[in-house]
Amino acid sequence: MKRFFYFIITTVFLCTALLPINAKAETKAELYLGEKEMCLETVRIKETRILDNQTILFEMRGGNYYLNRLPVVCPGLKIAGGFSYSTSIAKLCKQDSIKLISRGSEPTSTTLLGEFVQFKGEGTIDKVERLLTDGLLKELVAEGAFQEAFSQKN
Repeated sequence: MKRFFYFIITTVFLCTALLPINAKAETKAELYLGEKEMCLETVRIKETRILDNQTILFEMRGGNYYLNRLPVVCPGLKIAGGFSYSTSIAKLCKQDSIKLISRGSEPTSTTLLGEFVQFKGEGTIDKVERLLTDGLLKELVAEGAFQEAFSQKN
């Protein structure tokens, strides 16, 4: 009887130890995305990387990263190689326009920015860019991580 009691106690202990503390699996968005910002201070922007025709990665001074998912696809953004903007308030904000700059030429087409979403990546901008372009960005988009940024409130 004593042996049976120890067997039951051991079984219960092992089962509870193997149960996940958080039964709900975290989504990629919950793991990698943080606070949303309407604007970024331009003096804090250290570097930008164009990830695709709809997404720009911003590296901030101090090591934070932000993703900006444009409301619409901007054909040629990725191959243009850069963009310019002008602002009178020292902030780059949602709905501000950026102009595509093709290498060696004047600005061409214009598109609007979306919300800035904090990306919880660590390391160099090269490492973060590689993580996103190796499939994580597609997973975040498939989860609908950026849809809320474009929803229309009635």
